[in-house]
Amino acid sequence: MLSIRRVISLIFKTSVLGLLLLLAAGTSAFLAMRTVLETQQVEVPSLLGRRTAEAGALASKRGLLIRVEGKRNDAKVPPDHIVSQEPLPGVALKSHRSVRVWLSLGPRKLNLPAVEGQSVRTARLAFDQARVDVIRVAEVDDPTNEGTVLVQHPPPGEVEAIEGGASMLVSRGSLRRDYVMPDLIGRRADQVIAPLTSAGLKIADVRYRSYPGAAGGVVLRQNPAAGHRVSPRTTVSLEVSQVNP
Repeated sequence: MLSIRRVISLIFKTSVLGLLLLLAAGTSAFLAMRTVLETQQVEVPSLLGRRTAEAGALASKRGLLIRVEGKRNDAKVPPDHIVSQEPLPGVALKSHRSVRVWLSLGPRKLNLPAVEGQSVRTARLAFDQARVDVIRVAEVDDPTNEGTVLVQHPPPGEVEAIEGGASMLVSRGSLRRDYVMPDLIGRRADQVIAPLTSAGLKIADVRYRSYPGAAGGVVLRQNPAAGHRVSPRTTVSLEVSQVNP
């Protein structure tokens, strides 16, 4: 017969072995449960428009993390609010994974140059350097030198990003006056040049040549021809018969 001491020892060893088996089974179950939880898929919530703290709490309820990847300008989303996320809302993602987010810097700021009083060419260069497109240039009659910027829109200074680009109102010179070019052929040049000049027309060229049968100093040809519309910006050329010695 077994002694009492051996019986007690056998019972103790059996109990320890049972406990070890129980612990092993519990550990196995725990690891299995943990694996299931870690591989469980959840639906990504929408974090757009939220601050990082609020977005982190919302993601945490789904077993997810958030990771800020950077910042970008956006005219519609306030600064420090989430403007973009990956994966997108509604996508299935394994728990304990991270949702990548980007924060808004707010609208892009532009520093518009002051171009009023400058030439159109200089103004365009200034806008190009500021990375602003010129979408419209309108002209008006004005005593200011032709090609001078009278008004710009938006005005100079720091502004939020503008839709389209900038506009300029530009002078096209003195008050515009249109005329119908008269017929000058056969008339004396010294009698027509002065009226043309007083009307604001520019006499660009007067050439003299011999013409048989014509009196000296008579207009033989003209450009523009009679009947054409002309203005103070039009240049006139005349061909005049040469005075015989």
